[in-house]
Amino acid sequence: MPNYHIQTYGCQMNYSDTERMESYLQALGYKKTSTFKTADLILFNTCSVRQHAEDRVTGHMREIGKIKRKKPNLIVVIAGCMVRKSSSRYSSKRDKLFNAMNELDIALRTEELPRLAGLAREINPKIKIPEIKEESLEDYFCITPTHTSHQSKAQAFIAISNGCDKFCTYCIVPYSRGREKSRDINDILMEANELVENGCKEITLIGQTVNSYGLSKYDKEKQFFKDLKRKYPKKEPFVYLLEELDKLHAKGLQRVRFTSSHPKDMSDQLIKAMAKLKTQMPYLHLPLQSGDNSTLKRMNRTYTTAQYRKIIQKLRKTIPDISISTDIIVGFCGETDKEFKNTCKFFDEMDFEHAYLAQYSKRAGTTAARFIKDDVPEKVKNERWHNLNDILLRKKSKKAHERFLGKTVNVLVENQKGKTCFGRSEHFKIVQFKSGRRLLGQIVTVKITKAKEWILEGELA
Repeated sequence: MPNYHIQTYGCQMNYSDTERMESYLQALGYKKTSTFKTADLILFNTCSVRQHAEDRVTGHMREIGKIKRKKPNLIVVIAGCMVRKSSSRYSSKRDKLFNAMNELDIALRTEELPRLAGLAREINPKIKIPEIKEESLEDYFCITPTHTSHQSKAQAFIAISNGCDKFCTYCIVPYSRGREKSRDINDILMEANELVENGCKEITLIGQTVNSYGLSKYDKEKQFFKDLKRKYPKKEPFVYLLEELDKLHAKGLQRVRFTSSHPKDMSDQLIKAMAKLKTQMPYLHLPLQSGDNSTLKRMNRTYTTAQYRKIIQKLRKTIPDISISTDIIVGFCGETDKEFKNTCKFFDEMDFEHAYLAQYSKRAGTTAARFIKDDVPEKVKNERWHNLNDILLRKKSKKAHERFLGKTVNVLVENQKGKTCFGRSEHFKIVQFKSGRRLLGQIVTVKITKAKEWILEGELA
């Protein structure tokens, strides 16, 4: 039996895609292995949001080249966001990646995963793998994922859409994954129901802009969404999905999270649903990217700071205990000192409890790379990142954690090393505590005794 090895980079969506890739490779007769050297097929599931991820893939190619000289039938695949055209090195029209990587055999777009078998036969016509029909996007979603991203069966990601219609100028996703297409709700609910029956307690719904589920031009032509509109003319598809998932609470589902949401689709109806549904947690990740309106406009983020502020105010009024985190890009094209100061000021005003900060890096193929000059020096980007992280984020995170001192929280244990357990509370806070018994995958009550900058510590209550 041949072996496969997958290296995954990027967001939760990529890790969810890897679970489908593993299922597909296992259907082709491959067995998972943990190293490059023992693999007959190596697949890099890539992210190209930032240059660093692509550099890591490129950096592996010298090692791969040495292995291929000893194993000439080794197949090397790059899939995911780096790929524009599914092709093999023998295809008449190939992806541009082949021009830079002599070791590469196959480039594969994520939604065209079922083409892998055919492309592998182009590389080696004698390869012994089953005939599997090439399918479309919907069938890609129907490939049952392995659900191995988490250490226990108590947690799982469910992809509900693929692609994006937002076209932020810094982002490659609409070009690498295509336009937004939502998955049939019946398939989502079937997958969720099976997970819950097998002991899943927490499901995270994922998509590039998860709360625009069912709203794209493509989605509106699908019969299910037409029927939903006819039956519930005022019901948003994403809210309907959350309500249907909430019914699984009776079967044991405790938590439903979602990421990443877009401010444009953060509606009053969704906020009210988050407040009333049993499985919804008091936490939301809502990417801001910049606290300056001019920068937001250059990013094509389609909202202003005033509109974003209004959403946060509604969230906190409706869900007073909610924790909110965000994404910020510093050093975007043309960002002046004044614009960066506006971001810092707005960040402080919004009182975010956590943030994922990134320094802007130019991505080939994006609107920003083509039309907006990347004129902020790397040194300045680095200084701004440290200013925001050290002066504001650390302070905000510590303050947010201190409000839990002396309180009890419910922690889903995600990792356990010896007697030390790690997990997430309802508010998505990392909690560490000690236990002499095995608790992986269980939800336990922990009393918080120490509040650090990035983590809470406690003891079993």
